[in-house]
Amino acid sequence: MRLRLGILLPIVIAGSLTSCGPRTVYAPTPTKTPDPAYALALAEPTVTPSAMLPPAAIPSTLAPPTVLTAAPEQTTPALSITGTGTQTEPPPTVDASLPPEHYWLERPISNGWRDFLDRNYAYGATAGGQYRPHTGVEFPNPIGTPVVAVGNGVIYYSGTDTEMIFGPQLNFYGNLIILQLSDYTYNGQPIYALYGHLSEIYAQTGQAVAVREIIGAVGGTGVANGGPHLHFEVRVGDPTSYTTSTRNPDLWLKPYYGYGTLAGRVVDASGAMLPEVAITLRGPDTTRYTWTYAGAENIPDEQWQENFTLGDLPEGWYTLTTRSARRTYSEQVYIRSGHTTWIELVFD
Repeated sequence: MRLRLGILLPIVIAGSLTSCGPRTVYAPTPTKTPDPAYALALAEPTVTPSAMLPPAAIPSTLAPPTVLTAAPEQTTPALSITGTGTQTEPPPTVDASLPPEHYWLERPISNGWRDFLDRNYAYGATAGGQYRPHTGVEFPNPIGTPVVAVGNGVIYYSGTDTEMIFGPQLNFYGNLIILQLSDYTYNGQPIYALYGHLSEIYAQTGQAVAVREIIGAVGGTGVANGGPHLHFEVRVGDPTSYTTSTRNPDLWLKPYYGYGTLAGRVVDASGAMLPEVAITLRGPDTTRYTWTYAGAENIPDEQWQENFTLGDLPEGWYTLTTRSARRTYSEQVYIRSGHTTWIELVFD
């Protein structure tokens, strides 16, 4: 396996892996099929302090987290990383060759409710083979939870999909809203946010809405497996196509203050993207799991060209572990607040 890190500078040697951090080989990583302990780890509300409280216990005046526009001065971390001892390396510098970030969107769930997504069925995942490859992300919440505009814009469509298809079949999203952002385009193309499975719709087609304005409510209409939730998508270019226009919301939703995102790709020696490769990320207080995109309808960002992400990670050092068909590899990565850390894995 060869490796390229976006903010670390490893030495690449064919068939081996060398970097500026200690290397540890772990036992085989979990398979993509969730077990009860795994599902509990994913469901654990460790994303933000406010998210650990029930909605009723959070003050209604709580301000939304803000994203850092520039990395602050950092002190040298001394984090105990599982399996690696104490990491004493200072935070690495940001790789200036990385693409520009576009964290332009607010969270689509109103303050005081669960505004972090379900990692068990994230973008490109199949939930252990239970479902089709996911073209959006889920925000589980009770029916009636307020849903808000992620940016200023105009409602492109408001209604049901019982007669007009927006997904793999009619009545897939049920009650839905598609919002066209008015403040941004991407590579000259319009940007849309799709809200599915709504119980209520409060904004009409053609209506101008402001960022954080309540436009609907969480529900269970359409094909809403697993209980009430908001299905949220980012679409670029064509608002009606789920096979060619969806993008990973992890690269668009603003990280919480003090949190960042890991993105990367796993490819074979010819450069072909490898689907459903299991990835484990171990930090000082948490272990997270993700997989590379499973389907052809999971479209990489035009500039990043990723095939996996893992967002809502507290800043600090982590150990990434993954497996090829023959062996297990691990590598140190640093997640920087408000930024995207990049890693590229090439299986020889």
